[in-house]
Amino acid sequence: MKVLGEAVDGSLRTIALLFFIFAAATAFAYVFRKIGGDDFIIELARSLNLGDWTLLFMMMAIVFVMGFFFDWIEITLILLPIFAPIVDLMDLGDHVAKADLVYWFTILVAVNLQTSFLTPPFGFALFYMKGAAGDLVSMGDIYRGIIPFVLLQIAVLFILIWQPEIALWLPAQVLTK
Repeated sequence: MKVLGEAVDGSLRTIALLFFIFAAATAFAYVFRKIGGDDFIIELARSLNLGDWTLLFMMMAIVFVMGFFFDWIEITLILLPIFAPIVDLMDLGDHVAKADLVYWFTILVAVNLQTSFLTPPFGFALFYMKGAAGDLVSMGDIYRGIIPFVLLQIAVLFILIWQPEIALWLPAQVLTK
C-alpha cells in the first residue's frame, strides 16, 4: 500500500504540473491575443521584409533551437500562438495551397519537435537511454551517438519542405472522407 500511495502521489504531482503548464500557456495565449500580440507579430513579420520562405526557415530554426532547452509541450503551447498569425499571412504559391498551409506547417513543427527528444542538454530520449544502459554507456557516448539521428531528422524535415505532398497525404485522406 505504501508503494501504491507513492505511485499515486507521484502521478498526481506530474498531472498537476502538466495541467499547470496547459493553464499557464492558455492564459499566455489569451493575454497575448487580447493585448494585440497577433497584430504586433504580423507587423514585426512585415517590417522584416523577409520572404515567406525565409520566415518559414526562421520559424523552423527557432523551434529547433528551443528544442535544446524546452520540452515539446512548452514549445507547442508558447510558439504556436505566436507563429499562427505569421502562417496565416504566408503564401508559398504553387508549392503549398493556402488551404493546406496550416496542416503542412503543423506537420513540419511536429517533425522538428521530434529532435527536441534527441538534442542535449535536455533531450529526454538521451536520459531514457542512459537509464536503460546504466554504467555500460557514458553520456558522452550517447551524445555522440545521437548525431546521425538528429541529422536524419533534419533531412526528413527538408524533404517534407521540398515535397509537401508527402506530409499532406494523410491529412488529404482524412479531409476528403
